[in-house]
Amino acid sequence: MTRRFVLSPKALLLAAGLAAAMPVGAFAQSLMSSTYGDLVVTISGNGSMGSRSTFAGIEATLGDHLVLIAPESITVDGQSYPVTASSEVFIDNSDGFSVTVDGVSLVAESELAELMARADAGDAVAQLNLGVAYAHGEGVAEDPARAAQYFRLAAEQGVPEAQSNLAYALYNGDGVENDDAEAMHWAGLAANQGNAIAMRLVAFGHYRGRGFPENHAEAARIWAEAANLGDDYSAYNMGIIVRDGDGVLQDDALAILWFERAAELGHPDAEARLAEMRGQ
Repeated sequence: MTRRFVLSPKALLLAAGLAAAMPVGAFAQSLMSSTYGDLVVTISGNGSMGSRSTFAGIEATLGDHLVLIAPESITVDGQSYPVTASSEVFIDNSDGFSVTVDGVSLVAESELAELMARADAGDAVAQLNLGVAYAHGEGVAEDPARAAQYFRLAAEQGVPEAQSNLAYALYNGDGVENDDAEAMHWAGLAANQGNAIAMRLVAFGHYRGRGFPENHAEAARIWAEAANLGDDYSAYNMGIIVRDGDGVLQDDALAILWFERAAELGHPDAEARLAEMRGQ
């Protein structure tokens, strides 16, 4: 019978870290338009956004950016630029941040540049997302070492997704020298915050005897906990060890339930294991 344990493909690990990295959640793109006399202001983008008329002009906010539009000037985060009373102003936050007046760009800040600036200023979420960008090669050249550096910066600020990603990098020697003990340290910190992907790695540490004494029963306990939190790989691994009686009581019926749970959660190989056990 096929025995296929899977630790975690890098793509799955990092995708889980970018999704959790959203500070509030993903926003649908919005579009709004306001007028101030003959001045027309259009705002487009993602995240929190709004505008209002004040005694000084139209005040528009997009995330962390503040724009004040008056009849003769536009002020972007404290920097003023001249405009005419009949100008058309377009403020866009859908891919970075930009301000255009009558077709001329006044401010163009790329998403990556903004992310780097925030990361260098100590923003832990930006450090996590920049680490993912370097790990995937998204907008930058793929660089596992720099990815690990940014994961560490965010991990040191207590971000569980960064702690988990750093742990996997250390465990796999991806961009850093392999260090099982340190990998389990960071994975344990993330697991204590309820990060199921980190729990998966802690379980592998116990199962393989890497960072911990080998203990298959303890690995099973942790995989079961991670699976109940929604980790498909942990559910799959539970199916394997219950099917084989590896550290737990052998139970085909229970193994099928675990493989069914893994399939529900989207594990790519769970259906094949179910077919094998059902003799299909």
